[in-house]
Amino acid sequence: MLKADKPTLYISAIGIVALYLLIISYKTLYTVDVKTFIIFTLLSLFAEILPVRLMNDAAVTVGFAVFIGSILILGYKATIWIAFITAILSQLRQKIDSYAFYKKVFNVSLYIIMVGGSGYVYEELGGHPGYINLQNGFLGFFSLIIAYFLINVGLLTIGLAILYNKPIKYIYTTNFKWALPSYIALAPLGILLAIIYINNGALGLVLFLIPLLIARHSFKLYMDMKKVYLETIQALATAIEAKDPYTRGHSERVARLAVAIAEELKMDNDFISNLHYAALLHDIGKIGIPEEILNKPCKLSEDEFAKIKAHPEVGASIVQKVDFLAQASSFIRYHHERMDGSGYPFGLKGEEIPIGAQIIAVADVFDALTTDRPYRKAWKVEDAAAELEKCSGVQFQPNVVRALKKVLEKEKIREYVT
Repeated sequence: MLKADKPTLYISAIGIVALYLLIISYKTLYTVDVKTFIIFTLLSLFAEILPVRLMNDAAVTVGFAVFIGSILILGYKATIWIAFITAILSQLRQKIDSYAFYKKVFNVSLYIIMVGGSGYVYEELGGHPGYINLQNGFLGFFSLIIAYFLINVGLLTIGLAILYNKPIKYIYTTNFKWALPSYIALAPLGILLAIIYINNGALGLVLFLIPLLIARHSFKLYMDMKKVYLETIQALATAIEAKDPYTRGHSERVARLAVAIAEELKMDNDFISNLHYAALLHDIGKIGIPEEILNKPCKLSEDEFAKIKAHPEVGASIVQKVDFLAQASSFIRYHHERMDGSGYPFGLKGEEIPIGAQIIAVADVFDALTTDRPYRKAWKVEDAAAELEKCSGVQFQPNVVRALKKVLEKEKIREYVT
């Protein structure tokens, strides 16, 4: 008999809980107002088919507001079935394979449980579907929102922690830290939806769609702007590397490895984003260095090396004028500093060097060693890792070098070498 792995057992448990909630709530379908049920089902589907894509290929919707409104009007048992229908139809749009099947089961079950669990809390605390009292119902509204958040993010965080074998705190910090403000911002729309429907009926929902679409559009603009930022940075990195055929793809590889090291060190999501930007642009200061110096196949003269040594400061000066790259600029400025103070441009020592710069330094040297250069052939991955370990504590931060070794042990080496 095959032994199920932890993710499969977890998804199975979530599925069983969801099935139980469907069974205990199905009788509600006999007494629910059909018109209202259909309206909220269509409204939730509308919200779910217009997701906003995040940078990590995940997506968010404004469906939370619709489900809150439905719980306040129809009650949680009817809303469980609205969530189930919405989730099923949303998942059917995607291709099914062996991995995706379990993912779809989890997603559908998550919808059911977060609606059922949060709605149950709301009604147990005195909430009455179809009746809203803003003055006396604050505790119920607040508990509904917090319960929905905790169930949704909690189950996702635990699932990802099991799947990737990483601490729950790390998964939450790097993936869902932004979620609570988002829920708090959308919750008033759900309450507003319920009030409008109770007082104005279905026609009043047309008014609700305006703030709902504005909320989605605003968030989409924000994510599109971040995407444009990243694409602009990648274009700049490509333009710099076009001067030197030996470093083509260098910045992308350094960025991937730097992010993997930071994740191994359990850095938060904001730090990792800034590190990603900095790693992509760490050599932008070389844009003013003549190609004959960059591509010189023999030892550089003192004057030539002085020009090379200026590139971290030049690069930092370029990017620090851009607001969202302020932290990234310090990583760029100090990524050639060394633990013993023998680096450049300022000769910083030990903890004086920002951790982001230390991570880029390790990723930068590893990629340089494992790729062909005008003056030597590429090193083997094992030899490059050994060289970095040899320089640990002198040139590189020991914790960063250890994190690099763990990344290379866990991941496919091909992702970080040519």
